[in-house]
Amino acid sequence: MQMRILSADDVRHCVDMPAAIEAMRGAFAALSGGHATVPVRVALESEKGVSLFMPAHLTDVDQAGAKVVSVNPGNAALGLPAIHAVVLVLDPETGCPTALMDGTWLTALRTGAVGGLAADLLAREESRTVALFGAGVQARTQLEAVRCVRDIEHVRIFSPSGSSADKLARELVDVTAISASSPSEALDGADIVIAATNSKTPVFDSTLIEPGTHVTGVGSFTLDMIEVDPALVQRARVIVDQREAIMEEAGEIVAAIREGLVDESVMVAEIGEVVLGRRQGRTSPDEITFFKSVGNAVQDVAVASLVMQRAEATNRGVVVDL
Repeated sequence: MQMRILSADDVRHCVDMPAAIEAMRGAFAALSGGHATVPVRVALESEKGVSLFMPAHLTDVDQAGAKVVSVNPGNAALGLPAIHAVVLVLDPETGCPTALMDGTWLTALRTGAVGGLAADLLAREESRTVALFGAGVQARTQLEAVRCVRDIEHVRIFSPSGSSADKLARELVDVTAISASSPSEALDGADIVIAATNSKTPVFDSTLIEPGTHVTGVGSFTLDMIEVDPALVQRARVIVDQREAIMEEAGEIVAAIREGLVDESVMVAEIGEVVLGRRQGRTSPDEITFFKSVGNAVQDVAVASLVMQRAEATNRGVVVDL
């Protein structure tokens, strides 16, 4: 049996952000359209973090695979990324593993890409200012993706330490970027708000979110992580990646339901339903939209399959006999 091994550099070379956004468009259309098999992911928790096991099969395009991703926030003290991952690509017909690739960059890429897709579908066309909460890899790819679909001119970044926000602000080009001194400074006049943190408590005051704003939340993925104020759920038109997964893993939405602010019908659409035209996204210029994603294996399989196709075409990576 032969397997193609692909590094993070190989993944970067094969798929850029615009291509990843289009892959997300197809992946979530398949998910909401009933053309994907996605078992509920298995979480293996420890005192230091959590490892997630995420398989999926996109039946309409016959792509299959699985990701193993570990999230260990304490890794920063060790000089290591908080997220490590690998993705295994399978031949759906034979079951043979055909590729193993770095999933750390792929995870950041596909998570950013679905945020970009959400902004493309939900943010006002004239959106120019982004408030970014978090300054890590996930925050960076979220911003990159939004800049692919909207002409962003101003970026205000807030992180508790301030140092990572300062660094990111200095690195950005072709925009006016600042490290905000407070969440309220970041939010002032923002058209798009992105939360990409591992915070267990809200990172901004939702009462400061102005009419017409689009909010994306991608950092929290367990019920005890609530980076976005549940009160925002009550004010916003809520679009999610997958309803079933949200009820298992989205702390802010489940908290809003438990507190009696809303019921499950607050999730008016999955993003795939908006892509398919089955549900409406934004309904008015003054509406607040909130896209919540906890991540789904269809994202990994869709991007990994695209990486595999392009790697084979250009002979990227190393083919080994197992």
